[in-house]
Amino acid sequence: MSLRWTPHEEAFLVEHLEVGHDLEWIAAVLDRTLTEAAIKVVELYQDGTVMIMAGLTYDAQIRRNGE
Repeated sequence: MSLRWTPHEEAFLVEHLEVGHDLEWIAAVLDRTLTEAAIKVVELYQDGTVMIMAGLTYDAQIRRNGE
């Protein structure tokens, strides 16, 4: 069983995903397994902390918001 995630670790995970870093790299930096990091992403998605969408979808949303 893994240790609980700290707010700092969660923030690091989200910030580095946002800039496009590989999940495997993020997990290694946080001394977590790739599975632990992937599960945390799913948990954050499920509780509404992060939203996952394709790049083109994001770009279209930004354009619509600017209209």
